[in-house]
Amino acid sequence: MTLHEIREKRVEKWLSTIVRDSGIDRYDDLHVDQIDPGWAAKEEWIRAGLEAFGIAARLRDFHGMELTVVLAFSLESGEEPRGVTFRTSSELQAELDWSPPSLYLFPAKHEPWIERCGDFVTLDASLVFNMPEGLACYYMEFKSPESAEYSRSVFLAG
Repeated sequence: MTLHEIREKRVEKWLSTIVRDSGIDRYDDLHVDQIDPGWAAKEEWIRAGLEAFGIAARLRDFHGMELTVVLAFSLESGEEPRGVTFRTSSELQAELDWSPPSLYLFPAKHEPWIERCGDFVTLDASLVFNMPEGLACYYMEFKSPESAEYSRSVFLAG
């Protein structure tokens, strides 16, 4: 079995498991280093995330699932809001925190940026990730009551 086939099997198992056991409702995610331990190095995260995103989207389409595949990147936080501090994937790379990017699934038309639209800023995925147009990209920054810091994330959705 090739490395690509192993990655596909791990993503497919995750897809079927969270659909079957309501993991979508719990926001069960799949980090890229769980798909392939070779993707654990931070310098691999953007490339690995985009590859994992492509695998998940192809499998979703193959199985006819009416779900949105999301790739989430967690960014460095701080005590003050920072806003969008990057325009390209190399600038985004410098903003990544300690957590590898992960995949999520959401029911179509019930994604967080639709249900909580005021919390999200739309970005141009073709610039940030050099991806074809048609993919959505969002930035979110928030402060939870139990934290002293603002959390920041970028989401690529398709």
